[in-house]
Amino acid sequence: MISDLTSIPLLHGTGGSAYDELAIYGGIAAIVLVLGYLTWRAGKKKDRNRRKRRSKKR
Repeated sequence: MISDLTSIPLLHGTGGSAYDELAIYGGIAAIVLVLGYLTWRAGKKKDRNRRKRRSKKR
């Protein structure tokens, strides 16, 4: 039972090629990378705006 949880076959045995899994995992990785980049960019913009506000107060 425990060994079944560690190995999660996605498309094995469905008759599809190994490239199906590669495409799915590649798509998920691309989404994670894009979301990470957008988060980083938003944080950078937020820091810049925070610095502008601090410099205006002085």
